[in-house]
Amino acid sequence: MCCISTSERFDKSYKVISNKELCTGYFELKIKSDDVIKHCSPGQFFMIGIPGVFLRRPLSVHDVRKDTVSFLYKVAGKGTKILSEIQFGELPFLGPLGNGYDLDAYKEANHVVVAGGTGIASVYFLASKLKKKGILYYGVRSEKDLMCLHKLKQIGWEVTVSTEDGSKGYKGHITDLLSEKLKESDVIFVCGPTPMLKKILQIAKEKNVKGFVSLEEKMACGVGNCQGCAVKIDGQIRMTCKDGPVFKIEQVEL
Repeated sequence: MCCISTSERFDKSYKVISNKELCTGYFELKIKSDDVIKHCSPGQFFMIGIPGVFLRRPLSVHDVRKDTVSFLYKVAGKGTKILSEIQFGELPFLGPLGNGYDLDAYKEANHVVVAGGTGIASVYFLASKLKKKGILYYGVRSEKDLMCLHKLKQIGWEVTVSTEDGSKGYKGHITDLLSEKLKESDVIFVCGPTPMLKKILQIAKEKNVKGFVSLEEKMACGVGNCQGCAVKIDGQIRMTCKDGPVFKIEQVEL
């Protein structure tokens, strides 16, 4: 596929350093890892084993620092609820998996990053690795769902926020702002819920904007065996976990 993969994959247990609640229902899990950090690319993910839960859960790489890898997640069901209560010990990890963003593409274009909801999880890692800084559009339901604003500004990004209830920034959807501001000279990197992605695909097509989109699909295996995360890419059926989750925006059909 078009994006960045890795030839190294690890299937082992790692020590939990911390698992803190950043805001209501959102947690950042940090693990100690000396071997895997240099193999992680923005947009890739790990399948994480949770005690008492049969299937592993996919979590995007949120940040990599020295000997630590972190994952940002929202408590959305039984598995993530159990995960949020783990404060020590070790957890089994498989990864890094999938294809990440191509950081070297469209170097001369203006970089525009778009995050919806927990899409900020992988987008922060991306923003920290892009050499050319730009504008990051971040849309959530309410001010209480916002994360990483200070960190993003620290690494040189201008952040534009929208909330559906108007509690912070623009009142409405982030796609409304994007539709007004996006130019043909921009390249966009997008991660968020499917309804948002559908709208952005339409905007990108209308404005002839290139870029990359990270798809959010339910995954059972993470390596393409179960065929449960099939999507249509450039007229063909692909697996989000194996062939993505990052694809060229002009190839995605939602």
